[in-house]
Amino acid sequence: MAVTVATGLGWLVLLHARLAEAAPFELDWSAPEGCPSRERIVEASLARLGEGPSRGAPELLVKGNVTVTGASITADFQVRDAAGTELGERGVRFEESRCADITESAALVLAMMIAVARPQAAPSSPDAHATSEDTEPRAVLPDRPSRPARESQPPRERVPMTIGASALMSAGLLPEIGFGGALRWTATFATPVLVGLEGSFEMSPSVRAAEGEAVFRYLDAGALVGYRVMRSRWLELIPLVEARAGVALVTTRGFRASYDATRFVSVLAAGVLGRVPLSSTLRLDVLPDVRVPLVADEFVLRQPERIVSVHRSATIETRLAVGIAWEFR
Repeated sequence: MAVTVATGLGWLVLLHARLAEAAPFELDWSAPEGCPSRERIVEASLARLGEGPSRGAPELLVKGNVTVTGASITADFQVRDAAGTELGERGVRFEESRCADITESAALVLAMMIAVARPQAAPSSPDAHATSEDTEPRAVLPDRPSRPARESQPPRERVPMTIGASALMSAGLLPEIGFGGALRWTATFATPVLVGLEGSFEMSPSVRAAEGEAVFRYLDAGALVGYRVMRSRWLELIPLVEARAGVALVTTRGFRASYDATRFVSVLAAGVLGRVPLSSTLRLDVLPDVRVPLVADEFVLRQPERIVSVHRSATIETRLAVGIAWEFR
């Protein structure tokens, strides 16, 4: 009888140690209606890990947030230990067309993140395995069921990019309100940091100059870097900074100038890019910004007998661009 009791106690101690090694996790799941429930995701994740439910205190805190925008389904996952230390973060875009069908894909991602985080979260204890003082051989539990041999590949993470066209208007650089267009490319290589390139063209109405008129045109290109501070189902806000370089061209009508009034312009700018999803791939882009020319140049036309001042650029320029962008990966 004593041998049986000792053997049973040995089994219970070993079972407790094996469960402690499993680093139980707690899932905080947020998803719109029609998506898998928290219970389904937990059950599927445990199946991927080859484990059953654990009654131990959670050592990993997992947070999942699903966003459905039109036909696009994305999720952000985060893993922390019991002390709140971040162990991993991942953003995924699912290829499934219905949110109800993402259970297996989401469970696979969670299982992989949990498996990676466990070595960092598992406590080290010299008394993890208790020994029995009985002379009977120690009972050994069979190994935990191994993971399935075949695992489908996780959803491949692709870099979100957009390319779009905008109509724009500006005030400050040209003598009158400038109108034109812009082409913009952006990419999010490291969420939530955005980088991009833009080229634009502007033209203002003609202004009076001596006995004739002068027409201003401005072409420029620049690079931009932004940081997303807000993302919801209906709006995305990205403050950004820009470095730009361009050329201002002045042509005259009604008289002849003695030299070409062309100016090279360098500009630093800051603004906020607002994006409103119109569909799974189309976005409404609105970009107001403030620009500061590094040199406030004066445009003059030199005639044989006099110098005609046409325009002096302002120290601060404002611009508004509104357009459509197409997102692809």
